[in-house]
Amino acid sequence: MISHAEVLWIIYFIQFITGVLGNGFLFCIYNYNFITGYKKRPIDPILIHLAFVNIMFLLFRGIPQMIRVWRQGDFLNDIECKLIIYFQRVSRGLSLSSTSLLSVFQAIIVSPSSLFWAEVKTKAPNCVFPCCLLSWIFNLLIDVFLLVYVTGPRNNTTKERMNLGYCSLDVHSVSSLKVIIWKSLYDFIFVGIMACSSIYMVYFLYRHHCQVKHIHNTSLSSSTSPEIQATKSILLLVSSFVCFNVISGPFILHMERSQGIISWAYYVSSLLSVSFQSVSPFVLLSSDIRIPRSCCIL
Repeated sequence: MISHAEVLWIIYFIQFITGVLGNGFLFCIYNYNFITGYKKRPIDPILIHLAFVNIMFLLFRGIPQMIRVWRQGDFLNDIECKLIIYFQRVSRGLSLSSTSLLSVFQAIIVSPSSLFWAEVKTKAPNCVFPCCLLSWIFNLLIDVFLLVYVTGPRNNTTKERMNLGYCSLDVHSVSSLKVIIWKSLYDFIFVGIMACSSIYMVYFLYRHHCQVKHIHNTSLSSSTSPEIQATKSILLLVSSFVCFNVISGPFILHMERSQGIISWAYYVSSLLSVSFQSVSPFVLLSSDIRIPRSCCIL
C-alpha cells in the first residue's frame, strides 16, 4: 500500500517536472523567436527572463522539498540551507518583478497611439535589459540577511526560530524582522504595480469591446487580434499569481503559529508556493498564435 510520503512525493514530482518542462519549452521557443526575429515582440525578452527565473525557483524549491519528503530527515547543513533558501527567495522575487514588468510593458503596448505613447513605445524595448538587471541587483541585495539568519533544522530547538521544513529562520531577531518588513513592502510595491497596469488593461479591453461590438466584420473581432490575446493572457497570468499568493496566506500564518511543528498546512503551502511557476508557461503558450496548438501540449 502506498504511503503518505510517497503520495506527497508523486504530487511534488508531477508539479516539478511539469513546471520545468513548460518553462523550458517557453524559454527555448522565445529564445528562438528572439534570435531569428520570427514575429519578434518587445515583451519576448521579459518572457525569456520570466521562464528562466521560474526554472531557477522550481529547482531550488522543488528538489529539496522532494528530497525531504522522501528521506524524512535532516539532509542539509547550515551552508547548504543558507544558499538554498537565499536563492529560493531571490528567484521568487525575480519572478514577481518579471511578472510585474511584463504587465507594465503590455499596458504600454496596448496604449493609444498618441504622440506621448508613441515615444514611450519606441523607448520601452531599450529599457527591458536595464530593468531586468536592476531587479537582479535588488533581489540579490535585499535577501542577503538570509545568509546570516537561516540555519539547518537541527538548530531549530527553540521557539525563537521558524521551521522552514529543511531549514529554520530566526524570525525574532530585530535585524531580520526589519528586513522581512522591507521585503514585504518591496513585494507589495510590485503587486501594486501589477494591479495598476492590470486595471488599465481591463479598461482597454472594455473600451475595445465597446468599439468592436458595432462592427459586423468578424475579421476585426478581438479574438483575432494578437495584442488583445496577449493582453488577456497576461491578465490571466497576473490573476493566477495573486490568487495563489492569497490562498497560501492563511496556511503560512498557520505555520507560524504552529511553533515549528510540520503540519498539513506546511505541505499545502509548499504546493501553492510553486503553483504559479508551474502554471504560468502554459497560460502564456496557450494564447500565443505564433506557436502551433500541438506544441502547447507537452
